[in-house]
Amino acid sequence: MIEWSWRIEGEDKILCGSWSDEQAWEEVLKPLVGRRVQDVSLFGRLPELSIALAGGLYVASFMTADGQPQWTIFDHRFELQMSGWIEVRDGKICENEETKSAPAELTPVPKPPES
Repeated sequence: MIEWSWRIEGEDKILCGSWSDEQAWEEVLKPLVGRRVQDVSLFGRLPELSIALAGGLYVASFMTADGQPQWTIFDHRFELQMSGWIEVRDGKICENEETKSAPAELTPVPKPPES
């Protein structure tokens, strides 16, 4: 997940980004679906994300506002009953992991007596 800012790169140019005309996004984003991830790396003093995809396409994050880089990598391994993610906090990579539990049972809320 990249909140903002981001760009999609080909081998020799930027194909589109978060500041591009939104009408151009679908044409560039749609072919990314299903592509094999070949590499994920970090760059910059405050860690930004670079994802290399099959076919010479790349996705890069680069925050342009105050705060922290705004990306997260989720790991939902159902077979391990674990869910985790990595993100940037205070300029450093942080890893979070949670054990999945059974869904909570919902208790009906009593209706107030009618007057």
